Amino acid sequence: MNHIVNGDVVGQKIKDLDGDIIVWREMYDFGPFNLVWSLEETYKNRAIFFEEKLEIPSEFFIKNCHDQYNLLNELSRLEEIVLWFEHDRYDQMMLIYLLTELSTLGFKKISMVSINKYPGIEPFHGLGQLSSDQLIELLKYKKEITNEQIQEAKSAWKAYQSNELDEINHFIVNTKQYLPFLRQSFITHKQYIPTIENGLNEVEKLSLTFVDEGINSFAELFNKVTKLRVNDGLSDLYFSAILSELTVGTNPLLKVDSPLPNYLNPMPKAKLELTKSGKEVLKGRLNRIDLLGIDWWLGGIHLKKEVIN
Repeated sequence: MNHIVNGDVVGQKIKDLDGDIIVWREMYDFGPFNLVWSLEETYKNRAIFFEEKLEIPSEFFIKNCHDQYNLLNELSRLEEIVLWFEHDRYDQMMLIYLLTELSTLGFKKISMVSINKYPGIEPFHGLGQLSSDQLIELLKYKKEITNEQIQEAKSAWKAYQSNELDEINHFIVNTKQYLPFLRQSFITHKQYIPTIENGLNEVEKLSLTFVDEGINSFAELFNKVTKLRVNDGLSDLYFSAILSELTVGTNPLLKVDSPLPNYLNPMPKAKLELTKSGKEVLKGRLNRIDLLGIDWWLGGIHLKKEVIN
């Protein structure tokens, strides 16, 4: 029996279980995809994006992608693989990628430990909140992945990589919910699309609102947002990248007194302040995209508009 988990914390806590433990390190909720890209093109384009947005070195990113794929490919097809993933968007996008890839590579014995709540833990964000004993106890309740779940994961992964929002909407409407948390994850995914009202997505709007109310520490703001958005699985680096996009140009919506966290400088020391433009956008009098432009990816959808001065 081998195990694939979503982070180092969980991997360390179940290290006493029999079999290999692979910690999967990729942010599939973030960065570019395209249905027509080859594997190498995907690695390269995502590496460029993450180096630009978070200063993750391209060579490091690509090597990690290759190393992870090789680890997966080297596993015995005769042994069971147990996937440990929770309910949020971050985990669910990783889950549908892995189910698609494992199926393509010929793995047949796949099981899953997947929960969205645990007695006595509120709010429940993820498996990392549980102790080693609690996690190991969950193994008793693992469920074998069905062919219907594999097919749903494949169709979801295809929709996620599409450049058409209609594909996302089609999946939300037509899914049979064989993977019980996936539909909500796609609904949450759509909340990262800018609104017509002011060009902000839901996370940006919530963040600017909190800053306007006086929450100016990055760490405090991140904690405040993630406590309210338990279906996101939003990482601090992703959140930092979102906020950084609001600090650029001649009419930024946010001002910061020091760099926001990134891969090379992860400590969240920055203080934030809403600008006059930020206040006007929050009130709906100005539009974020008109002021700042946008160059961002949501799965296969490339949001791109340059500011014309």
